[in-house]
Amino acid sequence: MSTSKQRDRFMSPDRTPLDAPPCTVLLLEDEVDISAMLREALTEAGFTVIAAWSVGDALATLARQNVDAAILDVELRDGVAFPVADLLLKRHIPYVFASAVYQQAVPRAHQGAPFFAKPYEISQLITWMRRHQMAGPTAGEPVRHAS
Repeated sequence: MSTSKQRDRFMSPDRTPLDAPPCTVLLLEDEVDISAMLREALTEAGFTVIAAWSVGDALATLARQNVDAAILDVELRDGVAFPVADLLLKRHIPYVFASAVYQQAVPRAHQGAPFFAKPYEISQLITWMRRHQMAGPTAGEPVRHAS
């Protein structure tokens, strides 16, 4: 995708840049292309992104660094993201799932977290994060997005 088309995905309908408050986001995604695209989009939108490639990587990151929000793929090479979600929930850090896994696979403790089904519009994910980054992981109904 060209840079101009990617940039268009992060513009409001009136073609002004979408402003984001300062926020550090943990991005747990093991697919390199998806991670790179999300990191670029989130950075362009004003977020600071800390990428994690595995459950162990994410837990180690959370042990040494504070984050304001998180985007979690569900199935990763070293297991499922639910231990990370458990820790985020315990710390009252808002998170969303962004995954190709069915939402029904998400444990009851995390059913209130928004769920963006792959493929999803990155701009919708960014808009949700701006609106809810400090509202907590169970704010509102789960969000389901299709292509």
